[in-house]
Parts: sequence; C-alpha cells; structure tokens
Amino acid sequence: MKNFNWDRVWVGLVIGVLMPIIIYTIYYYFVYNSGIKKMNVSLCIATNLIPFYLYQRKEKYNGLKGVLIATFVWAGLVFGLAFFTNYLRIG
Repeated sequence: MKNFNWDRVWVGLVIGVLMPIIIYTIYYYFVYNSGIKKMNVSLCIATNLIPFYLYQRKEKYNGLKGVLIATFVWAGLVFGLAFFTNYLRIG
C-alpha cells in the first residue's frame, strides 16, 4: 500500500463510514457479554475524530472532507433515530 493515495474523498468517506461500525460491533459484543442492555450509538460516531485528526495533521484535506461528510451523515442518522423514537436505545 505504499503507492496508495489516501488523499481522496471516497477513501475518507469509506473510513468515516466503517470506523463507527467497527467500534459499535466491538462495543456491542463487550456490552452484550457484560449484561448491560442500553447502548449509546452516538459515542461510536465520536471515533471519527481519530481519522479526522490524522488527516488534518498530514494536511490531506480531500480525505478529511470524506470523513467529515460521513460524520455528518452518521450524526443525522442518530438524530433521526433519537427524534423519531422516544429515546435512543439499541440492543
């Protein structure tokens, strides 16, 4: 992956979409095995700060745009779930 160009919008978008899914899956299995049933999905979206920070430090602004777009999409999805259900409880 030495010649792979990480500074593309679609790469940042894929990373921004997959990062919360992976963290949510890990979090779900950890919480499910401990017996706690209530989950907070919005915490998983905050993990997009990691690639956001890395793209910003490397000054790869096209990839940063993709992560930012994915974060806004996830935030809109979580807001919609929280608004149209009385409270956000998944699991």
